[in-house]
Amino acid sequence: MLKASNLRNKTELQKIPAAAGYYKWWCEKAELDVILNALDVKPVDVQQAIERKDNLYCVYVGIAAKESVRARLNWHVNDKHTASRVNNGTLSTLRQSISSIVAKKQYDKEATDAFIDKLYVEWFCIDSPIKFAEAKAKLYSVERNLLFDRLRILNIQDNHHPLAEPIKFKLKMLRKNSKLNAKE
Repeated sequence: MLKASNLRNKTELQKIPAAAGYYKWWCEKAELDVILNALDVKPVDVQQAIERKDNLYCVYVGIAAKESVRARLNWHVNDKHTASRVNNGTLSTLRQSISSIVAKKQYDKEATDAFIDKLYVEWFCIDSPIKFAEAKAKLYSVERNLLFDRLRILNIQDNHHPLAEPIKFKLKMLRKNSKLNAKE
């Protein structure tokens, strides 16, 4: 596990394998509280459903089948986060959610980066080449299991955990409104 801010250093980023895999985003209690508060979720209602490791909470999972884990994490952490990327929908879904939660505006790169820098990243590589059907099938299976097994509060797509529906609804609304707010 690595502090996300370390991935702003290209030398540290290069230490992540250029391989297919999956990753988990973790936060401390203070950041979890910010997320839950923005989503109108009481911590007592979901804490038992969220995966924990040490004093961290897993809030998002993702896969890298079409590109390497390194490239995906670089995209999440070091994205230019420009107005055109917000408008064209090429900002990562994690960044869209975080900017909507912490800044209420998807254009706010500074607030998004500051929050991302407080998070931690864990990654896992698989023994299948990038862009191969085998890698894609393995990783989609892993992601489905991770999303079903525990509540990942920042995942929207394919998140069918029993507690996810109201959280996904609120997150989608926040994202929609924060994209509109960004144009003001």
